[in-house]
Amino acid sequence: MNRTASLLLALCLGAASAFPAAADDKSAVATASALLDRLDAGDYAAATADFNAQMKAGLSATQLAGVQAQLEAAGPVQSRGEPQVSQRDGNTLVVYRIQRAQGAIEALVAIDAAGQVAGLYFSPAKDDQQAR
Repeated sequence: MNRTASLLLALCLGAASAFPAAADDKSAVATASALLDRLDAGDYAAATADFNAQMKAGLSATQLAGVQAQLEAAGPVQSRGEPQVSQRDGNTLVVYRIQRAQGAIEALVAIDAAGQVAGLYFSPAKDDQQAR
């Protein structure tokens, strides 16, 4: 192999390792989905099981129950859309659009490299805000 071909191969291999494999995305989606399922079921202790240390220190099962109570003020869940997956700052971000009776929200679950929940954010769905 000549030097140019070797360099090109090294760059391709390096680029491939910089992006998680599809299996990593599937694992992140499974973790995010399980968290949201547990929240919907009211099993807050189980919902925190996959939290990393920082999340466990910052958000207890009791506090998570309070968050869920606020979300339920928008009515029961009618549907959950397909997950949108992206990468940012070493985390896999899984975003679901959740349609509730009185509006849509987006749930963003950040999964770290160890496969644990590193962040959980809820916000009004962007297109739902514009419709109001």
